[in-house]
Amino acid sequence: MLEVNTLIERGIPFLSLGGILNQNTFKKLGSEINYLLYNQGFQYFVLDFSDINFIPEKTYLNIQNKLVEIFLNCGRVVVCGINNHDKIGYTKDKLFYVNEKLDAFKYLYL
Repeated sequence: MLEVNTLIERGIPFLSLGGILNQNTFKKLGSEINYLLYNQGFQYFVLDFSDINFIPEKTYLNIQNKLVEIFLNCGRVVVCGINNHDKIGYTKDKLFYVNEKLDAFKYLYL
């Protein structure tokens, strides 16, 4: 089961995730991002993985694909709570890693 809590702070959606993130539960996260990206017009996102219990290897590809979709729409993403940076990737000007989600404002601002 995956919990996705969305909070908009200073015009930036913070998606706090909890539970298990696998290929089946990723659909819930993907739907939330799609709604915010395409229906609401948000370009900047903060994804907080701090409360995720488990992420299978195959799910990292889903995360990468969703990030590329955000980047293609001129977006930026801050990731919090993931230690496996190499499994998601590095993009110096679009993808940032932080330890505390409030540090996201150092990289994302409107």
